[in-house]
Amino acid sequence: MTRAFGAKKAAALLALIAGYLILNYPFMQLRVPPAGFGIPLGELLLIVVLFSSNIPTVLARMNATVLLAPFLLWWVWALGRLVFDAAEYGFWAFRDATQTVESLFLVAGFTLAGRRRSVELFERWLGPIMAVACLYGLLFVYANEITAASPTLPGASEQPIPIFGAFATTGTMLLWGAFYCLTRPATSPAVRLRYDLVGGFLVAFAILVIQARTTYFQIIGLAALLWFAQPATLGRLSLAIPILVALLAAISAFDIRVSGRLSSELSFSFFWDHILSIFGISSGGHDGLSEAADGVALRMGWWKRLYDQLTADPATLLAGLGFGIPLTDFRDPLGVVAREPHNSLISVAARLGLIGILCWLWMQFELFRVGVQAYRDCRRRSLKESDLVLLVLAFAVLTLASCFGEDTMEKPYNAVPYYAFWGFALRVAYQVRRETSWQARRTAYADGGMGMAP
Repeated sequence: MTRAFGAKKAAALLALIAGYLILNYPFMQLRVPPAGFGIPLGELLLIVVLFSSNIPTVLARMNATVLLAPFLLWWVWALGRLVFDAAEYGFWAFRDATQTVESLFLVAGFTLAGRRRSVELFERWLGPIMAVACLYGLLFVYANEITAASPTLPGASEQPIPIFGAFATTGTMLLWGAFYCLTRPATSPAVRLRYDLVGGFLVAFAILVIQARTTYFQIIGLAALLWFAQPATLGRLSLAIPILVALLAAISAFDIRVSGRLSSELSFSFFWDHILSIFGISSGGHDGLSEAADGVALRMGWWKRLYDQLTADPATLLAGLGFGIPLTDFRDPLGVVAREPHNSLISVAARLGLIGILCWLWMQFELFRVGVQAYRDCRRRSLKESDLVLLVLAFAVLTLASCFGEDTMEKPYNAVPYYAFWGFALRVAYQVRRETSWQARRTAYADGGMGMAP
């Protein structure tokens, strides 16, 4: 009964991750009860997993793998701040503490990956999930038509929300799919070439159509990871460059209109201006890019305002502004205030002060330290789990690279997979260390026995 229940929870977590990565915001609206302010499916599964697990034992095993101090400090400080702020701001405090709550999926992922069969399930289904997400992402050019034809579900305020047509994670999933293709073992040169062409096309599509400035930072991050983990693969990533040039040349030659996020008029000058817009520079030749460049100054104004608020007194600098209040004074044409300053690091620092941001950065350092070591250990022992750990590292790089220009970690469809995947990686690290320790003791015992032989 316990094993069957554990398998069901593992399958439910995998389905939850798939829903977040493919459908994004609409999937967040699924809750119990389905109307009004219900409990989202993600938090419901989190409650079930945490209350059906032996948390002291789980944390002890995690502590044998990763330094648990920054995580405990983060949870105690952030959750304590949430309880305090919820008394004053209610629902909005919980909304602003999304990452704090979702970071507990680290424990859930570690728990549910405790059985080798569960790890194999995750490994077996990550590929198909990425494939579906990438194929769905290629429909981005028809986003408006898909949204218009999509069935809807009720939001928390009973507003209709289209189920299909949200492509918030498409750029990340396309690049993750490209990384998956480039790092797959191939049985022949022909198969290797197909993998490389698909990977190069996915990178080129992300650049051409998604047109997000964070994509450039994400590609740099993936290149750095490949340089560290599989240097021979780094050259294959560069295949995206001739594919991108060929597509741009064909688009320009035949005057093809591609429905990109910012513009349907694609050219080499467009992408040069797109890169310049990162620094707030605009040539004025493309309307969409002019708005993007202007947004840099707007965000800098938000960040400067938060800096002034945080440094107003030592207590605020240490403890932050808390949950429940918007971090900007910007309102869209409908009067909706932007609650986050489009930078997850600044959001953490603003809400939880120096205590919170230092704990958060320490957490990320520990996760990468253990993840890198687990990958090396698995590679050294030729364990197939090395592929899973490498994919987790890639997803983490992609997610964190987008944090500098977006409120990435404040959205459950990013935060839940991020922390759950790290839970998987930590569990693999725990198992590898445990098996290595057991083999070392066995070898030592055998050597000692031989030494005592007559």
